[in-house]
Amino acid sequence: MAQTAPPVIVNMKKYIHIAIFIAVLSLALPGTAQEKTSGSSSSNQPGFWETVNDFFLPHPEHREILLEKQTLYFLVTVEKGENGWHHLVFNPNRGSQGIWNPESPDELLSNYCKYTTLFLQSIDQYPRRVLFVGLGAGIMPRFIRKHFPATIIDVIEIDGEIPGIAEQYFGFKKDDKTNITIGDGRDFINRNKVKYDIIFIDAYHAENIPFQLTTEEFYRKIRDALTPGGLMTANLANLGKPKFIANELKTVQSIFPDLAVFVCPGQTNYMLFAPVNRKFDSAAVKPKCAELEKTSNPELDFKAMLDTRMKEEEIKTMTGEAMILKDDFAPVETMK
Repeated sequence: MAQTAPPVIVNMKKYIHIAIFIAVLSLALPGTAQEKTSGSSSSNQPGFWETVNDFFLPHPEHREILLEKQTLYFLVTVEKGENGWHHLVFNPNRGSQGIWNPESPDELLSNYCKYTTLFLQSIDQYPRRVLFVGLGAGIMPRFIRKHFPATIIDVIEIDGEIPGIAEQYFGFKKDDKTNITIGDGRDFINRNKVKYDIIFIDAYHAENIPFQLTTEEFYRKIRDALTPGGLMTANLANLGKPKFIANELKTVQSIFPDLAVFVCPGQTNYMLFAPVNRKFDSAAVKPKCAELEKTSNPELDFKAMLDTRMKEEEIKTMTGEAMILKDDFAPVETMK
């Protein structure tokens, strides 16, 4: 009869195997694991994907589940952390799509939301009409409405359940100057006849950006939808896929040659700012930005954010061997 190892030894081997697997996965996904070592806790420096450990934790930070709902596209949970913050989470990969503090409803918590406010550096006049491709928790539409009350806001969101969730759990409010269309962002922009001063793109499902929102043809449609002095800003989350990020930067730059790229702490997100027919002037810090920094959100440090801008040489090196994504070839799911 063959001898079997004592149960304690078998269990020890099991835990060793699990530990090795987690360590290897952490090394394979440096972009997603860096947040743990960036000098702040994940609750203070929230990125798009929390950390690689969230794949193995049922409820990060012992969060209370306020809502669990299977929509047509996602298993959505709204989770309340120990600090009271609400997290909009797309499962199974636990991508944090938005973070909101009910006790400080106008505060921007996620780094990518803070960096999105850099659009203020690149607009010369009050935006008359803006478009959001992807609503998420509605954090940035709230910001626009607070600071630009007369602006018309159009939102295209593929999941019909998301607007209601944003209203109930994240303080988003639809008003008579806010239009929400349920549908695919590419289909919307293909049919669009309106000109926008700013187009915000933040469209992710649980694993990556839908391929039809990554291509040269898509960004050409975006450029055509902008006013002569308009601006596109897009959030590229670091999903541990440097090849995809390089390809996407090269694709956007093929349409917007004056592309500016800023990198969030821990490289959690790359924030793209693409003006039409002009450059993004980091030196021209607008007085309204300084005032906003002092009064409405003390966590907004425009100087620190501007200092993270990638140099042109860095972008060129990063995208040197990258490809331009096309409608007929954009395999974003396989790019690592």
